[in-house]
Amino acid sequence: MSSRRHQASRLRERGPGGKSARGEKQALRIRWDGLRPMFDFWGNEIKRFYQLETLAHAAEWMLETGSDRFLIVSIQQVLGPAPVTSLVFELFQEGKYQLIFRLRAVNARRKDGTFALVVAKHAEEYSRVAQAELGNLHTLYKRAPMAVVKPFRGGHIYLPDRHRRAGHDREIYAYMTQWLGGYHELGVNRDLQFFINTQRPHTFTIAQTELLKAQMVEIIARTYDPAARDCMDMPQVASGDFVVTASHGTPRLKLIACRRVIRNVTPAKLIHRIVSAKWDWGGEVFRILPVEPDALLAALVRAVGADAARLWLREYMGAVRAGRFPEEEVLPLEMIQSLWNDRGK
Repeated sequence: MSSRRHQASRLRERGPGGKSARGEKQALRIRWDGLRPMFDFWGNEIKRFYQLETLAHAAEWMLETGSDRFLIVSIQQVLGPAPVTSLVFELFQEGKYQLIFRLRAVNARRKDGTFALVVAKHAEEYSRVAQAELGNLHTLYKRAPMAVVKPFRGGHIYLPDRHRRAGHDREIYAYMTQWLGGYHELGVNRDLQFFINTQRPHTFTIAQTELLKAQMVEIIARTYDPAARDCMDMPQVASGDFVVTASHGTPRLKLIACRRVIRNVTPAKLIHRIVSAKWDWGGEVFRILPVEPDALLAALVRAVGADAARLWLREYMGAVRAGRFPEEEVLPLEMIQSLWNDRGK
């Protein structure tokens, strides 16, 4: 019997709780919590392509057999080399592309830590997206460690077909990151205001929403490398690319997903992408560009400094005037020019 078929057979024998049907005990204690359906903002159940119980059993098999190449080593990177003795996986967040589990780990020295396990929801396209995403996070974390989640390692989890159909086995890509304590899933409501997507949702004020949009612009600009001429693509806010701190005080963002790094980017092109980025949200247009141009300038200044920020905006104005980019009604040229006029420039 091939190793894949043998794994599929053993997975069907296994009962819940990390034991086989024969009652054999594992040295590593594993528990899964919250394996339930999840729903989008509109109340629709989010589509999945495999059963979460299938994923749980497959991950346990990977750990039991020593075929894991990313999960334990990521934990030991933080907790040290002692054997890991306990893992608790809890479903935390679900988007179009991925499932996110809160993973609590304890080792033989009783050191503990919490991590995020990000699992692709499909074996082909979404797994390729997740694998590219991990590489992007490593790149962006080096550029903006205060604004981007710290990534660790990734690898594949083999999922056998529950009905033993030939050719229906799958390899799902997953990766590990740090857990961001105190952060919550960021959502957009019907009024185009940000809110914390928890059991008791909290809507941010219009002013806080504008502040968070400016933070998004700042994070995007911080990921720009003028030598490589690349940066993160525009975020997919409704797909869970950002998490946010609770509502008391000034809310802060962290980037936890980046599916694509865009190449051959000039500062003018980057600003154009920020200004023109928009999404349909319940029949309304949602943008990440702050309403006030001062907020855009301030975000760029925080990211790259005052001189570079003004140079970027001048280059963008020149590109619009030359016809390389269309003038956007949300940021016409006179509004950009007013940033200098107000300062006696």
